[in-house]
Amino acid sequence: MASRDAGCCGWQRRAGHVTSPSSSEASNSRLAVAGLEACLGIEFRNAGLLRTALTHPSYSNEHHDEAPETNERLEFLGDAVLGLIVAETLYTRYVELEEGRLTEWRAQIVCGPTLARVAEQMRLGEALLLGRGEEGTGGRTREGNLERVFEAVTGAVMLDQGLDAARAFAARALANEFAALEADADTLNPKGTLQQMVQGIFGRPHYVTTLEEGPDHNRWYTIDVRIEGETFGTGSGHTKQQAEKEAARAAIEIARTRIEARTGQV
Repeated sequence: MASRDAGCCGWQRRAGHVTSPSSSEASNSRLAVAGLEACLGIEFRNAGLLRTALTHPSYSNEHHDEAPETNERLEFLGDAVLGLIVAETLYTRYVELEEGRLTEWRAQIVCGPTLARVAEQMRLGEALLLGRGEEGTGGRTREGNLERVFEAVTGAVMLDQGLDAARAFAARALANEFAALEADADTLNPKGTLQQMVQGIFGRPHYVTTLEEGPDHNRWYTIDVRIEGETFGTGSGHTKQQAEKEAARAAIEIARTRIEARTGQV
């Protein structure tokens, strides 16, 4: 198995040049799969499953001679597997939490922005097999592609080695997300935290889109969260949900300061 390079996945470079799976050469593809296995900490019994997990529909559309299977079915499976694993982990770790909060936290971990961030950290985007059009329009960094490839890889691990292996893989991949939850639950649900803080003291938070730019496939939003007509925080992201969460995070500290000042005057 290929060894890891310091600070990056071992599949990324060989002999000073990039040999990512986007290459049409079969030898490079084999090197890419072996190196990515080292990065993921998984040695697939059926390497074809990993290649399928990395195959974007645009690649299949442009390679009719190969007719490769896309990662869409594995994405479907991986989505369900991740939901189960995260639900089980939350249920086991946080015995004091009620069903509503468990559901909320599961949704925050198994959501597009979170899974895309994890996939980016694992450099799965660099390993994607993309068609030229998707490659040329920034497909390797697109949130939807990153989310789906992480789900597909999880599904591939489950099929190849079973649920326990998928559970171990997800635990490693999502360790930082669970650590953030344990350190400060506000990081996962900043909108809910902000609303709970200000209700009964200030008015209800309102989220206002102040900027929307970029092509349809790569939109960028900037959103203000306003309370009693005043901007408490601003956030940006590739989805409105992500931008709203960033705005809420920025607003929490300001809200705490305002609440302390107001209650101190009473």
